[in-house]
Amino acid sequence: LNKRQSLSLFGNDISPIVLEVEFQTRDRLRFRLYDPNKQRFEVPLKIDGPGVTAEEANYEVEFLDDSTHLTIKRKSTGTVLWDSPLVDLFFSNQFLQITTTVPSTSVYGFGEHEHPTFKHSMDFVTYGMFARDQAPTSFANLYGVHPFYMCVEPDSNAHGVLLLNSNAQDVTLSPNPSLTFRTIGGILDFYLFLGPTPENVIQQYTEAIGRPHMPAYWSLGFQLSRWGYGSLDVLKKTVDRMHRYDIPYDVQHFDIDYMERRLDFTYDKVNFAGLPEFIQELKKKGMHNVVILDPFIAKDEEPGTYKPYELGQEMGVWVNNSDGVTPAVGKAWPPGESVFPDYTNPRTIEWWTQLCLEFKDV
Repeated sequence: LNKRQSLSLFGNDISPIVLEVEFQTRDRLRFRLYDPNKQRFEVPLKIDGPGVTAEEANYEVEFLDDSTHLTIKRKSTGTVLWDSPLVDLFFSNQFLQITTTVPSTSVYGFGEHEHPTFKHSMDFVTYGMFARDQAPTSFANLYGVHPFYMCVEPDSNAHGVLLLNSNAQDVTLSPNPSLTFRTIGGILDFYLFLGPTPENVIQQYTEAIGRPHMPAYWSLGFQLSRWGYGSLDVLKKTVDRMHRYDIPYDVQHFDIDYMERRLDFTYDKVNFAGLPEFIQELKKKGMHNVVILDPFIAKDEEPGTYKPYELGQEMGVWVNNSDGVTPAVGKAWPPGESVFPDYTNPRTIEWWTQLCLEFKDV
């Protein structure tokens, strides 16, 4: 237990807080800082390890008696992988911050951004972490958030660190070299992976969070995708051009252009008349097709005219507001307002699968 001697600038400071350390495997350590008196949101990802003794682990942890420093070292080399001066720790209700030194400036990761270089600049660069879906430009947020970094140490050993937190957050890289993590909710829940090679780090990381999905073999082929085909005629001419110039071509994508008024599970019977037949034609030629389906459903269509919404409403599959009853509503591609399926709900999987199967048979 650690009690704060002075208050932060942010108010609603939480004191005391607990530092809990788990020796999960020989090469994986978990340490977390949390409020012992109140449950705060934690990412519902259970990462268990068999548990090892300090003697078996490839790392050693030092926590000073006066609670001022948390230090983690690589046993074999003595390299300090994590060193947090806990006097600089902020843990208030809506602002959490922790700083650590890193053993070198060879820091990689912190996706999903459009990074100017693979190796990060440490010159007081801050990366905000939001799943924003914007066009790729330098320092822009893209589709996902991966608060994970890998650091290559001066002797070429490597380690990785995951901050398991899904609230809005950012990280600042400083020339110390050091890293400062900030977030506005949850807890500070870190996993450290000892490597010692970059390959080992990633193997240990995916062992903890889950291995990547094994993709279909055809999906590793050459694919063409864009927004803005406009009509089936434009698309047909594009396909013909690809074949005419003998460009390798295994998969064709269909963006929201094909939909009727951008409604999921529909297609435009005017501009894309003949779409089902065309997809069958491409399949006969050995090609694969991917049609986009957006994770939001229009709620303002005429009653009785749009099954995806009405079936979803009946099955209770929407993400709700904090009252737990009223569906959360937002503006997306379709006309009017949209609701958002809760893909953690097993009924949502039934609903989505049924609609996909029916749409496939159109």
